[in-house]
Amino acid sequence: MERRIVRSEVMPAIVSKAHIQFNSLLEELHMARTPSAEPRKHPRQRRSAETVARILDAAARIFDERGYRATTTNHVAEAAGVSIGSLYQYFPNKDALLVALAEHHIDAIARQFGERLAHLRDEQPTLDGTVRLLLELTVELNDTSRLHAILFSDCPRTPALTERLARFTELLVSEVAWHLERTGCGEADLWLRARLTVAAVDAAVHEVVLTEPPGPRRAAATSELRRIIIQGLRPAQPQRRSERSAARRRANPNGGSLGPAHR
Repeated sequence: MERRIVRSEVMPAIVSKAHIQFNSLLEELHMARTPSAEPRKHPRQRRSAETVARILDAAARIFDERGYRATTTNHVAEAAGVSIGSLYQYFPNKDALLVALAEHHIDAIARQFGERLAHLRDEQPTLDGTVRLLLELTVELNDTSRLHAILFSDCPRTPALTERLARFTELLVSEVAWHLERTGCGEADLWLRARLTVAAVDAAVHEVVLTEPPGPRRAAATSELRRIIIQGLRPAQPQRRSERSAARRRANPNGGSLGPAHR
């Protein structure tokens, strides 16, 4: 009986102490400085640039094949044909590889969007044509299979990457605002409408490319997205007189005559 009493008194104290130690460990881990995801240095010579290009090409393949968790820097170094020491000269960890791949992705889509936006300024198509061309390009450039999903969900948002993405977003917002005004779709707050349009399209396109594989369903989803965008941007048409008359007749089936109570 005495042993049970002692045990019942000692066990809560042990559990409480373990709980305190566990919480202390969690706090230390939370407070610990996370490894930098910034590249260590940028190549200055042609040979170094070629090495970095091989490393990034290999990283893109390995991330796409293995996924984020199963990929290691050793896998990437082996696939690139370089030593792990050579890889670490430029990238301290696999997150730094992801950041570099994300920067290359943003630069690539910025170049291609720049060409398409210049074309749209020259051609000045209708609202439908403008939305179709930009939406098709957005889907195409964000369709990089598993790698794009990893860049979207696992890539650290470093200050440099965030700034680069913000500059590209501002370019898109500026161009969309210009085309909204050109096509007569500008509202009182043109820039707010353009910014919301860019944000909504970006989120919707990522939903499409990350959940629908290439095929009829993705094409149907893209078509439906284009319809929703155009319908939301097109200015409301004033109701014609015949439509107003029809609406009044539906509301008053007695032919418009008012009963005694309304006279």
